[in-house]
Amino acid sequence: MKLLRFYLGSLSALFAFYLLGHYLLGLPFPTPRILFQIALGATLGLLLGLLYHRIWPLPPPGLGRVVRLFVLLPPAFILGVGLVVLVQAQVALHYIIPLVAWLTPSHGPQNQSTPERPS
Repeated sequence: MKLLRFYLGSLSALFAFYLLGHYLLGLPFPTPRILFQIALGATLGLLLGLLYHRIWPLPPPGLGRVVRLFVLLPPAFILGVGLVVLVQAQVALHYIIPLVAWLTPSHGPQNQSTPERPS
């Protein structure tokens, strides 16, 4: 449920940002096709973030997180660029996918730590 709330919240923020961009920056008005492309990018980012979380769980704050970030970003960015080319998207999927993939582990399933044994 927490993951679904995160996905819907991310999608709402991206939709609102794009709509605000229409009025402030002159971006094209978000058509259903553009909204679908944003939703597709957020879905792929969420799935990529969950996959990375299963393979390499989020380490404690420090250098481990920085290294993990730099390992995550290239495939996510390339996936976004490939998707832009494939569906001829007019949105920044190559930024949306890494952003959502990077944010997902803190909202996804948390690893259960091993309880301490009493001494």
